Amino acid sequence: MKKSDCMFERVSHLGVSIALFIIALGFSVISIVGLPVVGFVIAAPVFLLAGWFLTAPRSQECRLT
Repeated sequence: MKKSDCMFERVSHLGVSIALFIIALGFSVISIVGLPVVGFVIAAPVFLLAGWFLTAPRSQECRLT
């Protein structure tokens, strides 16, 4: 595996985590404004998923380089 492929993997994880974080912030605003319980129940797992993608483990090939 080329080193550039590993760099793309890290950038894609970062991009997905930023997108999920923005979506979670939108759900948080919805929960504050309109649907307090439902919005928070949806926003909390999305925040956790964004955090997981931010710290997601790298593939086996990229760990070796």
